[in-house]
This record gives sequence, C-alpha cells and structure tokens, in this order.
Amino acid sequence: MLGLWTALFSVCAQNVATFESVQLDSASWWNGSDGSGGFSSGGFRFPNDYNQEWSSWSGFSVSNMKDSTTAGWSNQYSAITAGGVNNSENYAVVYTSGELKMEFDNPVSLSGLYVTNSTYAYLTMQNGDAYSKKFGGEDGTDPDYFKLIVSGTGIYGEETAEIEFFLADFTSENDEDDYILSTWKWVDLGSLGVVKNIKFRLESSDVGDWGMNTPAYFCMDNFNGRSPDAVEILTEAGMEDLNLQEDSFYNGSDGTGSFTSGGFTFQNSYNAEWGSWTGFAASSKTDTTTAGWSNQYSAIAGLGALETESYAVVYPLGFSEIGFSETTVSGFYITNSTYTYLSMLNGDDYAKKFGGQDGNDPDWFKVTISGISSSGDTIETVDYYLADFRFDENEKDYIINDWQWVDLSSFGKISKLRFSLSSSDMGAWGMNTPGYFCIDQLNHQDLPPEIVNPVATIGEETNPERVFYVDMDSVFSDPDNPDSQIELALEFIENTNLLTGTVVKGGNPNFPEKTMLSLNVTPEMTGESEVIISATSNGKKAYHSFSVVVQYPVAAEFMAQEKLNVYPNPFKNHLNIDLPHSAKSIMLTNQSGQVILKQRLHNESNIKLTALDSYQAGVYILIIKTAGDNISRKILKF
Repeated sequence: MLGLWTALFSVCAQNVATFESVQLDSASWWNGSDGSGGFSSGGFRFPNDYNQEWSSWSGFSVSNMKDSTTAGWSNQYSAITAGGVNNSENYAVVYTSGELKMEFDNPVSLSGLYVTNSTYAYLTMQNGDAYSKKFGGEDGTDPDYFKLIVSGTGIYGEETAEIEFFLADFTSENDEDDYILSTWKWVDLGSLGVVKNIKFRLESSDVGDWGMNTPAYFCMDNFNGRSPDAVEILTEAGMEDLNLQEDSFYNGSDGTGSFTSGGFTFQNSYNAEWGSWTGFAASSKTDTTTAGWSNQYSAIAGLGALETESYAVVYPLGFSEIGFSETTVSGFYITNSTYTYLSMLNGDDYAKKFGGQDGNDPDWFKVTISGISSSGDTIETVDYYLADFRFDENEKDYIINDWQWVDLSSFGKISKLRFSLSSSDMGAWGMNTPGYFCIDQLNHQDLPPEIVNPVATIGEETNPERVFYVDMDSVFSDPDNPDSQIELALEFIENTNLLTGTVVKGGNPNFPEKTMLSLNVTPEMTGESEVIISATSNGKKAYHSFSVVVQYPVAAEFMAQEKLNVYPNPFKNHLNIDLPHSAKSIMLTNQSGQVILKQRLHNESNIKLTALDSYQAGVYILIIKTAGDNISRKILKF
C-alpha cells in the first residue's frame, strides 16, 4: 500500500494585507516574541524568526509606532512616515540580513506593495552613526545607494523576474537628484507573474568586514493592494439599482433623456407624440415565447445575466451611446431580445427566417461596439454576432439565446461606448431584422475560480495499484459563472521521478462522470512532490498547490490512525477533534497568527474544546503537533 498526505491552504490573489487585523496596543509592536513563527494578514502569511535567548528577531514584524525623530537601534520599529499608508495605524517592519522568503500556499499574481524607510535606517543614512556612514560622504558626492530587491519563483521553480527599488540613491551625477526615501512609494510586482514565493533582500554601497553597514530595515504596507496609478473602477451597471417593479420596464416616458446605473449614463430618446423610444430602456420582463413588437422589452434568456432580475434593452437608431468618467471597461453580457430572436428563428411579416427555407442563406446579425476617448476619438471597435448562418456546415449556424460575455478590456481608457446594429436582411427602408438586443452587468469585474475544497480536505487515498485519484471537480468553484465552464488542468509535478499524472474525465471507474487527477507513483520509490493544478473560467485562472508524500509500504491501519477529523466546522461554541495516534499537542491561532489556545496531549484519541462562544467570528488555524510533523486545518467560527 502507498500513502498520500496533502497539506495546504488557499489564498485569494485579490486579498490585501493592510496589517490592521493585527491587534496592537497604542505605540507598540509585535516582533514574534510569542514564538508563533509569523502572522497573517489579508490571507497571506508573513514569516518571523524570534530568538528567545537573545530577544532578537528577523523577518516581518508589525508596528504602529510614530517616532520619526529618534535615531538608533532602539527605534527599529518606526517608519520615517510616522504611520502607515494614508495615515493608517499599522504597517510591517522588515529586517533581513540576507534573503527573506515569503511562501504562498497557492501560486498567485501580485499587484505590488508600498515601501518606505524605517526611521532607524533613514536617520543613519542621513547623518551616519558609529557603524554606518553618512550617505554622500562629507561633501555629498559619494555614490551611495540602498536598495530593495524582490524576486519571484514561478510554478516550475524558475526565477520569473527581479525588481529593484532604491530606498536611497546618491549615484546621480547631479547632486540635486540624490534622495533618501521619506514617503510611502508603490513598488509594482506585476512583472513577477504567477509565483509560488517571493524573496526580499537589501543591498547597500556601505559594506564592511561583517557585511552591510546600513541598517537592514525597511517598512511595507498594503501588500497586494491597488496601485495609485490604477484607473478608478466604476461600479458595474446591473440595472438592479433602478428598482423596477416585477415584470415591468422603463422606456424614458418621463422625458429625462437618460437613466443611470452604477457609474454609467444610458442615453434615451422618447417621442411622447408617438409613444416610441430609441437608445436604452431597462426591463424586468421575462417573456421568452411571445413573438412580435409588443414583446420588445423581453430578453430571450428570460432573466438578467447572472440570474439577476433587471437588464437593459437597446434599440439604437443609427447609434446609441453610454457615457461615463474616463476609465477602463471590462466588458458586458449580451443576448438577443425575444422579439428579435423569434423573428430570426421563424421570420415574420417584415423580416426573413434566418438561413432561408433550406437553411443555406448566409444570414447574420451583429452589434458593433466602439470605445470613444474623452476627446471623441474612436479607440477600438469590436463586432459581436448575435446570429451567424455563414458557416459551410449548417449545424454551426446559431442565434444567441443566452447571456454571453463581450470583452472590452483591450479598449483601454475610454469615456463612452457607442453601439450600432447591422444585418444581412435589408430592405428598401433599411434593416428588416428587428433592431433590438439586450445587455447587462456592464463593467462586471469577473472573478477567477475559487478554491472551495482544498485537496487536504478530500482525505487520504490508498490504492494497491499505486494510482491515486483526486476529484478535481470539487476543488474549484466559479463565484459568477457556471462551474461547468471551468477548464481544469495539471500545471506542474515537482518530482517526476516519483510521480506522474494526467487529468482524465471518468478516469476512475467508480466515478465515471467526474474530472479526476490521476497520480501514478513509481514502484518501490518513496519521497515527496509538489503538485499544482489550475482552473480557468472566462479567461481568469486560479492555481492550487499541494504536496504528495509517498511512503512504501504504508499500512491501511496506520493511514486511518493519522487522519485528523474536526467537527463541527463551522463551529459556534464547541469543537470536537479526532486526533492522530501520535498527536503531542494542539494550538489554535487566529488569522493574525496570534496564539489563542495551547494544550499538551497525553495519548488522547479525541478531545472536546468548549466555551468558545467568546471567540470572535472568523477563520482560525488548528495546528496538531505529531511525532512526525505538524497537521494544520482551517476552521470557521460563526
């Protein structure tokens, strides 16, 4: 028999570590003296190494100190800015005499972070001290520098990129350009790509026999936050904020000439004399069967996109526009109106049946979307076919009857969207095809798949054929698209001598409908290998990594004993823990890494933690120390 263990947690790439979740007294810091080995903020784990004998530390600490004037090591926990980014309370202080590695539980793409100098390092470079020189020297001409170097490791173990950021720079020929950083500055980490870990190191021109003389400190805040240069994202227009009554519509009959949803203004022109309109209307109609003009306000999909109630109906006469403050627009969902769909499907008194009687006519119906700049220039144009019968094989012909995403991210910064329609079915008075279509969720910020069931929670598998199956269907879920659209893939196996794998549909006879990851172990071999899988939906990708440990032979009885069962999860006021036979102690920490509970064990097979009502709701980490290793589980308090 073979054994498989997995241990991991998920992290969301959109999470931001602001360090505010770490509870500190006023004018204080956390430096790892509790022995926890680090802390968490925003879903990221920041390592810390504390030496009890010397009361010293390295790695990451958290501070809210505001002392920007006191020089020397005693003020090592202060930022020269006297506070965090945007005057926030907490920030991280980093001390590294070599290379500091920050590991991620799953591969991520990082936006960046804010950095500044510590007061200790800043005043040392500005004035010098007993161990370090004054930057620039006595006459200010020495080409001194102090820089932060950040590098990343990709999913295949390769170094993806290296980013340099100068915390002080006196290397310019023009002395007026010399500086020591005294404000928070953004460091863009986008060029690192998808990484499993990043490494920080500091470099200085002031080096002595024992290494760098400049104090090896810097401060960071808003890790994986939003760049100050990022375009302001407008709230998406879902039409729900129009508060339409059930099975109703708004067509501009109040004469306002437009309506607003999210941060977008939809143009409308209403003719009171004729009771007609052009441009944009809003609707909550659900009629997908009634043909003809009387049903002009219904979408063929029935509901709005993402199963919402409201959506926009578009009837452009020539063209119609949506206006907004200059920004980038992600895209929108589109479908046919019921009126137009049934007209193309069956024909009517004014418009032909698409494809003709024999289905061979090369008919088409398309919407053209143009991005317009603030100066009125057309930046880019996209054509989207709501119906297309031009294929050689008739079975490929289609008329859209559900919500489809139109990606506009390539447009860049624009301040207007312009829509127009065209069709192959033309007559003496213009287009015969009813000139309607529907849109919804304009500028929707599509989310990547989420890790909802980490491999560690699926359980341990044993198999005499030396093949393990991991149910990939249960690992990921897409929060805003059907899970059936997720594409699953095996990205990386670290130790291919030990382990090979492939993604198969129905690869396990016991689960013929499931997408399984089949892992094949080399006979007679033992060892460990990292495995990375991915899920892609609507162009967004998420990664999940776990470790496979193979021991040969491993008895089934031992495997059963090593299981850790925690219930109920989520918990409210008590927690039952079925323990591995070799468990030595338990520890419960919050997401900030602070130890909430510690307890030694004496051969117990089960313990019950009670009186947990006073604990704050949120995520906690349960750590079981065994004879061989530590076992961790995420648990949720509600």
